[in-house]
Amino acid sequence: MKKKSIRFSLNQLVILPLICLGVIMLAVSIPVVYSAIMAETEEGLMNLSYALLEKCNVMGEGDYSVENDMLYKGGTPFGEDSYVVDSVKEVSGIDATIFWGDTRMLTTIRMKDGERAVGTKASEKVVDRVLKGEKNYFSSHVKVDNTYYYGYYIPLKNSDDTTVGMVFVGKNRERVMDTIFHVILRVFLGVVVVMAAALGISLRYAGGMVESLRGTRAFLENVAQGNLECEIDDKILERQDEIGEMGRFARILQKSILSLVGTDPLTGLYNRRSCNEMLEKAVGEYHREGKEFSVVIGDIDGFKWFNDTYGHLAGDLVLKKLSEVMQGYMQGKGSVCRWGGEEFLIIYRGENPLEEMEKLLEKIRNCQISYKEQIMQVTMTWGISRYRRDDTIESLLKRADERLYYGKANGKNQVVASECL
Repeated sequence: MKKKSIRFSLNQLVILPLICLGVIMLAVSIPVVYSAIMAETEEGLMNLSYALLEKCNVMGEGDYSVENDMLYKGGTPFGEDSYVVDSVKEVSGIDATIFWGDTRMLTTIRMKDGERAVGTKASEKVVDRVLKGEKNYFSSHVKVDNTYYYGYYIPLKNSDDTTVGMVFVGKNRERVMDTIFHVILRVFLGVVVVMAAALGISLRYAGGMVESLRGTRAFLENVAQGNLECEIDDKILERQDEIGEMGRFARILQKSILSLVGTDPLTGLYNRRSCNEMLEKAVGEYHREGKEFSVVIGDIDGFKWFNDTYGHLAGDLVLKKLSEVMQGYMQGKGSVCRWGGEEFLIIYRGENPLEEMEKLLEKIRNCQISYKEQIMQVTMTWGISRYRRDDTIESLLKRADERLYYGKANGKNQVVASECL
């Protein structure tokens, strides 16, 4: 009987598991990417709809009314030129509508003949949920003249809390699905590249190869199962042969997936979704292994002033520079996340969070940010809460938030620990 070569045997060990892992990674990654984009779409539409609602509320003093087919806020007409909704679409590319009852009064949505869809009605489901139920409503199948939208509705209320209409923002469903397709295609191509590279590896040495392959396989399985925070053994990455190359490609894939669904595109920090996963992991480690941790929520003081004074590009620069400072200082001490807007959350794993946050705040105070020959100096306010055995994530965050708002209300530019109140 002809003896099989070690190369052939090792290839057998590599090829089948990698093919299986590729299928698992696609099966796991595609739903994760889809869910993440759906959640991001809903959150974006919700934020934009609240911005539109705020625009409506500041149109004038008094209640909403309709006279001669024109919508009024107090004595101020919204105007026939639809500038309130047009400005939303001009900035975001997303359609906007203001309803009186179930009827579209101002809208950027146009019918097939090119005319605005003014006078058309909302569906019965929307009327039941928003007008009668007085609740916000997100739908992935809003239909207007045979065109489908992802849409978000918010009740429009008068001063007596009576719901008299709705505001709506909607993104063309075809555009959203096109984004999903291209993201999933990139994930698919990334998996194909990794598999092709791994399958092309020429295995030359027997000693230690099997353990290295098992380590790489375990890493890929963790990624495929959604554990994007797992680490690959440095010994595998240090190898200068095909197995080391496979490990490095696997880490690139991990970072690519994490970048798509787990990081904030402006600052490069972990986003809220990733932060929630890390909080759940930290809670699990606390109960299993007794690893203590604290949550620190911070907010940039007077951030709106930077945007109003220097413009949104300057505001973006402030966010990026402070993110670099925080991430650099917290290296090896904790994880920094962009919690939302100008708010940040740090999961701190050391023993003295108050002292460390005071040092970080001092670094932030000393940070000079140059923008168009102007030097911007920034301060922040932080609230700290240490995890307790009887805590939930919600109660932990609530306590840190209370500390933050206490600091905001009492001078800003400070760190407030839970023990202070």
